[in-house]
Amino acid sequence: MQSAPDGYTLPVGSVGPLAVNMSLYRNMPYDSRRDLAAVTLLAGVPNVLIVRPDFPARDVAQLVAQAKRRRGELTYASTGAGTSSHLSGVMLDRMAGIQTIHVPYRGAVALNDMLAGRVDFMFATIPSVIAQIRGGNFRAMAVSSTARSRSLPDVPTMVELGYPEFDASSWFGMVAPRATPLAIINKLAEEVHAILRDPAIERQMVEQGADPVGNGPQAFATFIDREVNRWGTIVRAAGATAD
Repeated sequence: MQSAPDGYTLPVGSVGPLAVNMSLYRNMPYDSRRDLAAVTLLAGVPNVLIVRPDFPARDVAQLVAQAKRRRGELTYASTGAGTSSHLSGVMLDRMAGIQTIHVPYRGAVALNDMLAGRVDFMFATIPSVIAQIRGGNFRAMAVSSTARSRSLPDVPTMVELGYPEFDASSWFGMVAPRATPLAIINKLAEEVHAILRDPAIERQMVEQGADPVGNGPQAFATFIDREVNRWGTIVRAAGATAD
């Protein structure tokens, strides 16, 4: 934010630092809407609900039914308190009327315990587990986006499975220092959009678990504002805090 607004310092931020953290931290040193200029939304990265191949529930309905029978017993892993993987679990609890136990980890360590059977399920970003899903180490039950992921087109959305308000995707976008001239912002967005439309780049992103987007600066600014408000509601409901 303190860098020269000349178009040469371009952070790429995710849902955490650009949206969730506005309500997760009590004393944030910045406001993503006030202190940064939106350039473009690069990609949506849905979470995917995964279980081990031998997990007795075969779909989300069976998982919810099991959680209702064993209230307060099923566990779900996350990559940390306040992350989208944690808050996806909070949303499932609230919308399905169940009570599961959140087990926060530091980053990808959670996947090791998932594989070892120490926790029951997890909402993980698709890029972090897509190879394990393809290799048969995890079974994908649903994605957290409102539309199916191009990376896992056969996996239904939570919306399709009866949870119309379920939207807990991660995403990545490009921003710049606040005072960057609009002409530079527009030029950057235009060039990034051209890159995202390159068939080879698009194919590689989808293969790795990301859905390319590319939108205008105003559209991305509106998106960030909506995400700050939406995740704020979820964070407050969860009582999550990071400080």
